[in-house]
Amino acid sequence: MTHQCKAETSRTRLHGVATVYVVVIMLAMLAVLGLAIDTGYVFLTAHQLQNAADAAAMAGAEKVPFSTSQAVTDAVAAAATNTAAKSPVTLTAANDVFIGYYDRATQTFSANTAPYNSCKVIARRTTGSANGPLPLLFAPIFGITTSEVSRQAIAMNRQLGAAILLLSPNANPALMLKGSGSTKEKIVATNGAVVVNSNSSTAVQWTGNPYITASEFDIVGNDTAVATGGVYPSGGLLLNAPVEPDPLAALPAPPTGITQSQPASGGTFQPGYYPNGISVGGTLSPGIYYIEKGISLNGNAALSGTGVMIYLASGGISLNGNTSIDISAPTSGTYAGISYFEARTNSSPVDLRGTTGFNDTGTLYFPAGDVTLRGTPNSYGNQLIANTLTIAGDGAINYDGRNPIGRHGAYIVQ
Repeated sequence: MTHQCKAETSRTRLHGVATVYVVVIMLAMLAVLGLAIDTGYVFLTAHQLQNAADAAAMAGAEKVPFSTSQAVTDAVAAAATNTAAKSPVTLTAANDVFIGYYDRATQTFSANTAPYNSCKVIARRTTGSANGPLPLLFAPIFGITTSEVSRQAIAMNRQLGAAILLLSPNANPALMLKGSGSTKEKIVATNGAVVVNSNSSTAVQWTGNPYITASEFDIVGNDTAVATGGVYPSGGLLLNAPVEPDPLAALPAPPTGITQSQPASGGTFQPGYYPNGISVGGTLSPGIYYIEKGISLNGNAALSGTGVMIYLASGGISLNGNTSIDISAPTSGTYAGISYFEARTNSSPVDLRGTTGFNDTGTLYFPAGDVTLRGTPNSYGNQLIANTLTIAGDGAINYDGRNPIGRHGAYIVQ
């Protein structure tokens, strides 16, 4: 009997120890599970705060060029449309939204520093923030009740109008500079930006030692050679830039107008429809010229006119010899500021060459055309928009900064 009682007591003790071990293991597993759930909760909230910060910074940067106070207001409003931990993200204007200058070369942001071009936002669930620290779900069992979570974003606004915008998404090259000739400075755009939408890593190519003078140079592709090859010696270079939409994509084609015949060389042209193109020089009366089969000038032919917009329904432009075109764009109406408009379905090349030049005071819009400048033409345009661009010989483009088509649009930089 004594031996049996001892055995039963021993088994009871073993069961008790096992129960304690099970309870301890279960508590440990619950602790690990609770920690995992809370960790996931914190990471999810951080992701939601980042989304809110990105949206708010973008909204603020969109308004920076127009009103810094409105930029702050829009940033706060954009954040509130996002939720984190099931609550709207609330920003405090004084503590969470900052307007300042972002230096892309050094990748640094300076708050309250002109020229204002960017917006920095901090979205937070921290002690002292509008929404307070993030309450945890299981950690309070172990005495940890909250977590400090914050995320930030900086968005920048492109304030410069595009002096040159090359629309091809993948051309290789999209911009070709040939350094032969006495003119090494192929592009002068001290008041504008050169924008290349091609995603090719060799979107910009050159021979010889040409260079670009521009306040800003944005390339969608990661064309690292531009940064080291000397073709862009100074200014703001942005590789992997966002694609720049065609700012004139909604511009409608003009009506054909009255059918016209070109006059004798040196005569006066009337606006309207030219089904057989233009091949002689003369004076263009103000108005819209709807041209099939393009413009082809030879010898000493010259075209000039004021308040003129040339629409190339088919065919391109070819200048040879001592020819020139010198027109100014309309100043009012649908085509105000537009001197050339090549139909979006017209990919005819635009080959400008000669000794007198190609002088113009309006936007040159060849959205599907490949433009080549040769000889000694200097284009004084408000903006050149083309599929691709080649500049050779003594050719050059000088952007005079008048009536730029704005590029106000924000993008995340940090």
